[in-house]
Amino acid sequence: MAAAVALLILYVYLALHSPNVFSVLVYDESKLTPPDVEPKLVDSIVKQKNGSGVNTVPVVIFGPFLEDKARNLTKLFPNSTTPWTILDKALDIYWRRIKATVENATVAFRDVAVAVANATGETCSELKKLVQGYTEARERARELLLATYGVAALGKAVDNKTEEFLKKYREYVAVYDVDVAVRLAAEEVYGVNASRLLANVTWRTWASEGAVENVTEAILSTALNKTLIQLAREVATVGVEKYVYVSTVNKAPPVLRPYLSYLVCNGDVDRAVELFRADLLRNITAQYPPPTLDTQKLASQLVYRGKYALAFVKATEDKPVIPLALGVPVSMAYIMDSFREIVTQDVSSIDKTTATSLLVVLLAVMGTLAAPLVIVSTVGLTYLAVLGFLEQISSFQGIYYLVVYMAAPVVFAIGVDYMLLMTSRYGEERATGKSKREAIDVVVKYARRAIAASAAVVATSLGSFALSTLPFMQSIGIGYIITTAFVVASVFVVFPAILYVLGDKIFWPRKKVVGHTGRSRLMAKAVDLALRRPLAVAAVALAATLVSFIFLTTTLKITTDPVVAMPETQHKKALEIATKYFSNITAISTTYVVMREPPPPQVLATVEGLPHYVNHTVEKIGDWYVINVRLSVEDTSDELLKVYQLLKPLKDQYGALIGGAASWKNVVFNEIYVRFWNFQVYVVIVAVFVILAVLLKSFLIPLRLIATVLMSIAWSLALEVLLFQELAGQPTYWLVPIILFAFLMAVGTDYDIFIIARIREELEKGLGEREAIKRAIVTTGPVITGAALILATAFSTLLLSQLTLLRQVGFTIAFAALVDAFVIRPLVVPALIVLAGKYNWLWVTGYSVKVINPELGGGRGPSPLD
Repeated sequence: MAAAVALLILYVYLALHSPNVFSVLVYDESKLTPPDVEPKLVDSIVKQKNGSGVNTVPVVIFGPFLEDKARNLTKLFPNSTTPWTILDKALDIYWRRIKATVENATVAFRDVAVAVANATGETCSELKKLVQGYTEARERARELLLATYGVAALGKAVDNKTEEFLKKYREYVAVYDVDVAVRLAAEEVYGVNASRLLANVTWRTWASEGAVENVTEAILSTALNKTLIQLAREVATVGVEKYVYVSTVNKAPPVLRPYLSYLVCNGDVDRAVELFRADLLRNITAQYPPPTLDTQKLASQLVYRGKYALAFVKATEDKPVIPLALGVPVSMAYIMDSFREIVTQDVSSIDKTTATSLLVVLLAVMGTLAAPLVIVSTVGLTYLAVLGFLEQISSFQGIYYLVVYMAAPVVFAIGVDYMLLMTSRYGEERATGKSKREAIDVVVKYARRAIAASAAVVATSLGSFALSTLPFMQSIGIGYIITTAFVVASVFVVFPAILYVLGDKIFWPRKKVVGHTGRSRLMAKAVDLALRRPLAVAAVALAATLVSFIFLTTTLKITTDPVVAMPETQHKKALEIATKYFSNITAISTTYVVMREPPPPQVLATVEGLPHYVNHTVEKIGDWYVINVRLSVEDTSDELLKVYQLLKPLKDQYGALIGGAASWKNVVFNEIYVRFWNFQVYVVIVAVFVILAVLLKSFLIPLRLIATVLMSIAWSLALEVLLFQELAGQPTYWLVPIILFAFLMAVGTDYDIFIIARIREELEKGLGEREAIKRAIVTTGPVITGAALILATAFSTLLLSQLTLLRQVGFTIAFAALVDAFVIRPLVVPALIVLAGKYNWLWVTGYSVKVINPELGGGRGPSPLD
């Protein structure tokens, strides 16, 4: 009692520290690895470089309004790169180049335009003078014709001069013809030149344009030659500007011709230049359009069909705070943060659900209220004490997150099972008339034999992870050894004290204590079938195992990527988008190749030929040349195992070291998965065999027990692959077979041990083999069935997890527990025991148990119970 009280006080103290355990958990395996591991050595070399302090994080933008989100992102992080910042820079370069080209061409055009305008201006000035003289001469010619021929024709004067002319004309026309009369009269009245000017005019033609031109030419002939007179006539006909334009257009440069009309005769040079600039800009942009998201190569690589966009945020922080409404960062740091949040949420939810579910199952199995409450409370306090203890030792022993995540199912599964069996045995002994003290003594003796063996197997199987060379796997093994130790302490110290204090009140509100003998008719029929046809039952079990094994070897697909086991968070979705649509430019993980000498071309060719290659750089850090290989897969991708194998020949050929993501992936995979199946699994099997052989004093029973557990593993894993992989499309996470084997080897032996211990006990009381087998299984049937339901319930709560890994583990172990309880134990176990007969108890000292009714041939024959 004193030990129990002291232990409870310690539990309460540790339970108060249990909430703090989540703040000390380690999620990054690299933090729990020794310094001499290859990737750790490379990390120490790479860390010698002083970084710039600027961190670049890929960010996936999706949903509506991609451009708005991207531009808002650049407002928060001005140095960041998005498709639109790239486009803006491209447009800026484009328009600067276009502007420079247009300006240069415009300057040259203006110079030519000014020269043309000036040259044509002088010509136009001269031509205008010539045209003006011609026009004035025409006017004079017209006036002379009207003042002579016109007056003569009308016979009417308009002024004194024309009246004098008309008088003279009438005098001469009486003597001479009309033309002579006109010229003579004009000469006398208007002067001698008038007769000369009218020399080529006749009475018939005086009113024609030809007459006007003849007189005009005669007027101009005193100052101009015929060529100039003809020029004046032509220019006056078409106009000065048009004449100059026509005469200049063919001589002007082609680029100037469309704008010549604006330039001739000192025209509008500015207008011509403006039009030239506009036309040139239009022509250049038509021939060389400005870049768009579709035509700008780099920008187009950062956008996928208007649905997704990729940005690169630059910040001094390792994990800048990026609003998810704008974009989702893509890096393992953010994914692991999301993973930790999920773990914390799941643990709380699963723990509460586990406790509640177990309480409900216990109430149904035991038919009482007090016992379930006491058992769940004791186990719950034990679980909290485990968490508190792990928190207390975290300063010198790193606690890997899986230790805490899987602690609840282990503590509740085996703790509740053990206490249920002890309570049931106590009630059974009290029902036979034993005193409370005597019943508790039997319970303790029973616990020391069966529960101690089971606990030893649990600690050995789960604690086998401590054999790993990696501290984070050692943490798992040590954590489960600690977990089992706390459960054992509760079972052997605390719970017997509770039984002693409560006595029969533990069955409240039931007033009468009743044993379980004969309560399972279905169990009895199953045992009868196994005892009657043991060979057929064993053959069916073996065939089912063989089919499961063939199915697994041909179908099982293993993934080592924990991201696959994560729920569909925004960070996971962003990662999938980045690796699927932007694989050529999204450098998510880095692998290092470190060499003493400058890398030769063959090494760089190997690097550039790697799958998912994005780019690489070579830099010298200290005495080492470091090749930074950037790949478009996350740090946990299965593809990194292939990358490491492709780089591995460089180690032998050039003495290179491989570090970074691919190297860590290789180390973790080989040290856990490969090492487990090549080494640890055999250690577990041998250790379990030795423990069970010593405790049960038998060579054959441990082998048969291990074989039936392996059957459960094969069946349950095959069903898991069928449901999760084949139907749900979720590959089996690589830790599932490891955890499944370790847990089933640990907890799957419980029921068998309890049955064997009870069979041994019945044999020692003097029952025959078949009778002992049937009585042990039927008597313990309801209790152990309840224990199986409890174990299945404890692990089935893992199905509530958001992580595929835990859902797969929870399903397989829960199913295996049910298979063990309802198929292996009532059918396969008795069939194999009866087939082995007396050899079940073969030990170094001979047969450890004396089997009565030897004439039945080791139990082959009717049972006294039949």
